[in-house]
Amino acid sequence: MYRETRIPRLRASLWVSVPDKAGFLVEAGDSDRRNLAFGPDAARSPAPSLIVPDGCMDLIVIDSQILIAGADSTARMFHGSASPTVGLRFDSGVLPQLLTTSAGELADQVTPLNSAIGGRHSAMRSVGEGGAASVTGAARVLLDTAGVLTDRAALDPRPMALARALDVRSSSPTQTVTEAAAEFAYSPRQLRRLSAEWFGYGPKHLAKILRWQAARDLIESGRSRTAAAAEVGYADAAHLRRDERSLIG
Repeated sequence: MYRETRIPRLRASLWVSVPDKAGFLVEAGDSDRRNLAFGPDAARSPAPSLIVPDGCMDLIVIDSQILIAGADSTARMFHGSASPTVGLRFDSGVLPQLLTTSAGELADQVTPLNSAIGGRHSAMRSVGEGGAASVTGAARVLLDTAGVLTDRAALDPRPMALARALDVRSSSPTQTVTEAAAEFAYSPRQLRRLSAEWFGYGPKHLAKILRWQAARDLIESGRSRTAAAAEVGYADAAHLRRDERSLIG
């Protein structure tokens, strides 16, 4: 079971994933989770989760430890806990600013929060102090931690604006990387460097991920692959399949 709640003040969504008692493999995405039959023995040990790239970064509580899930450039298998997992998924470009760390240093890996921030935020409660053994306790620790980080940060709006400009799901007209660079008055080289710092990879890869996620959302809502591909700007369904293979194999 998967449940998600938007937390506007934190520019994030609080999510809870509970392993299915029958032993299911959970596929994790940007805004939904799908349970796939995995076998009767899976209940005795947690099934791995297929984490697909979504352009975002998370803080996750697993086994009473807060972890940073860096931005994934391609899909990966995540071996979680047999207990419910609680996380905060931040909008693209937000969490690296809260951590005052380059997203590129955290990409494609899971890093303990303490090792990333050191003693810079000593006022934050530890996981143990928050009673993170329960779902409610873990959620409280994450929300309090994110609240402290948010209150201490002066967010640069440019990363969020760039992500919106490249996302076909945005209410604003989608821009190409070249158009986005021109609007932000950056050279392509500058935009690549800043994008790696903000998101963990370059703007072309971010745009690729966001477009595939948009097509995926449409397919999940009942559109055919051909219709979804056309709606988000792919040349055809084969183009969508090529991007999908390059991202999730």
